[in-house]
Amino acid sequence: VADSSLSRGQTIGDSVNHTKRLVNEPPSVVFPSSFVDMAQQILEGTNVTIEVWDEQRLQKEDCRAILAVGRGSAQPPRLLIMRYSPVPESEPLALVGKGVTFDSGGLSLKPSDAMTDMKCDMAGAATVVGTMHAISKLGLQKNVIGFCGLAENMVSGDSYKLGDVIETRSGKTIEILNTDAEGRVVLADTLDVAIQNRPRAMVDLATLTGACLVALGTDVTGLMTNNEELCRRIEQSANREGEPVWELPMFKLYDDKIKSKVADIKNVGEGRWGGAITAAKFLENFVGDVPWVHMDIAGPAFSDSPRAHRDAGATGSMVRTLVDWIEAEPV
Repeated sequence: VADSSLSRGQTIGDSVNHTKRLVNEPPSVVFPSSFVDMAQQILEGTNVTIEVWDEQRLQKEDCRAILAVGRGSAQPPRLLIMRYSPVPESEPLALVGKGVTFDSGGLSLKPSDAMTDMKCDMAGAATVVGTMHAISKLGLQKNVIGFCGLAENMVSGDSYKLGDVIETRSGKTIEILNTDAEGRVVLADTLDVAIQNRPRAMVDLATLTGACLVALGTDVTGLMTNNEELCRRIEQSANREGEPVWELPMFKLYDDKIKSKVADIKNVGEGRWGGAITAAKFLENFVGDVPWVHMDIAGPAFSDSPRAHRDAGATGSMVRTLVDWIEAEPV
């Protein structure tokens, strides 16, 4: 028992470290195509199969939202799909990660202080890669598909613009009122690809909003959901792993906050209030009727200062919670 516990702990620790390494690398090293290369190296020798959509495939698949965010960068976007399927004919679980490898804010340019740690804006995608590594190495008997929407949000003459209306892969249209609310735009297409793989449950992870830090501080992940049962199970896993989470409400009254006058929805809510929730409400437009939990990891994914139990920088938050949830989820 001691040997198996030690082996399990080492496997999960390695997987957390893979996530941390991806997040900690500078943005000149980690960009969409190099993120894919690193993920392939991490998953080499596992039972995870990898599919990569380059910009031509993204165009063919009508992933106009991902392409719009990545358009201002010299580094073209990618969609990374990782499949782990040890159980024949079983519906998969889906993990979806925001992978904005650097976020300048685009034309809604961030000030320097707000941009210095934006290499960490792909922590959701890195968490998905780390989790896929862990479940494969542990041999968990659950089918899981991981999706990483990868783009760099930069400024150029070809940047997507305020006032643009983007038709997403799902057909829903988005009015762009702030190019710094780009993660949800990338996730719009990524979630649509995910639900077409017919998962029985889906979790997305994203360093999505500063509003979540205002609400919950830097140590707590915000949870938002369309399915309370699924959310409870994830909360139980987080509690077992000692990773604090807190659910925020998804009342229907928030739907009005993201209605657009010229498109189906707009990419920011009304003013500053409830920003973490209006971002989740935006995402809810792209999950269909799949049971879904959104994890806003903007606070716990990256730490400015060291603590007794960890260094400063990336934390690998939520890898352990996701592994526990996947393991405990009924077949």
